[in-house]
Amino acid sequence: MASIPRAAVRRPISYGISTVAAVLFLVLTPVVLPLLYLTDLATGRVRGKRARVWLLLGSTIWFEYLGVFGAGALWLRYLGGRIDHEGWLAANYRLEFWWCRHHRNNLRRFAGVQLTLLDDQPLRGGRSIVISRHSSHIDALVPLTVLEMVGRTPCYTLKQDLQWAPAMDLVGQRTHNVWIDRTPRPGSPMMTKIERLARTMPPDGSAVIFPEGTFRTKERHDRAIARLQRTKPALADRADRLRYVLPPRPAGTLALLRGAPDADLVILANVGTEGRSDISDIIATIDEPHPITVMATRHARADVPEDEDEFTEWLVDRWLEMDDWIHEQLMTGAHRS
Repeated sequence: MASIPRAAVRRPISYGISTVAAVLFLVLTPVVLPLLYLTDLATGRVRGKRARVWLLLGSTIWFEYLGVFGAGALWLRYLGGRIDHEGWLAANYRLEFWWCRHHRNNLRRFAGVQLTLLDDQPLRGGRSIVISRHSSHIDALVPLTVLEMVGRTPCYTLKQDLQWAPAMDLVGQRTHNVWIDRTPRPGSPMMTKIERLARTMPPDGSAVIFPEGTFRTKERHDRAIARLQRTKPALADRADRLRYVLPPRPAGTLALLRGAPDADLVILANVGTEGRSDISDIIATIDEPHPITVMATRHARADVPEDEDEFTEWLVDRWLEMDDWIHEQLMTGAHRS
């Protein structure tokens, strides 16, 4: 993956595009929305599929745009952190949570996404490393959502191409996060940055990583198994049993563990995002209700292997347990009840 342009080049492009898109949505909605709604009625889409798509896309654009304005107002209030640095950091986290809540509410209103956390106790306590399933653009918001519920400070590992989202770019640079390249070049400092993120996270912090790296497809699963066959054949046979998730890559999680030797490990499993892995899938099923159930499991640090090979096997076993839980939820329909 090529490095994205530096901020001085990237931001005028992303701000310009978001401004044009926001203005077009505002101007066109009074004309376009009634036409889409009438088309939905004429074609039997009584839940308003086309109208929902328009409103979801428009609200996403506008809340990203409003996030940029909020970030600008905070810069003026705190002079970019030079006045009351702690207040500056706290204000940017409040803006980050606001951004997440509104995107989540828009997904609930227009795409039928309703999130339920089964038990929040595993997320409470001291510093933690949160490793989460990642099967859709939607579940990228899951760790941020549940950590806000319990008053934790999220410290994310974020794909560097997400810096094209203007509000995320601004606020994500100010809060405890690190931008990563999923295909690092030899000698890349990426693991050092991830380790530093865990080492410097606050006492109420939770470092978040998605060890699958991307969404599952058959081709990606087959490539991951082939890679394991070359390096760890016995582990490849076990990982090949996974039906819903990709085999987890341990390197980033190991870097977090090295950086925070006092932190427990929390695994976030979710079910309900199947069939909605990308934007086109979300749009195709936007008029169908999709409840998402989240289960958190906490593992005391003393129970987590320190040896790299042993940890890799341990992590695959946890992913197999997650896969079995997802299968049970889908077969019984428990996550819809």
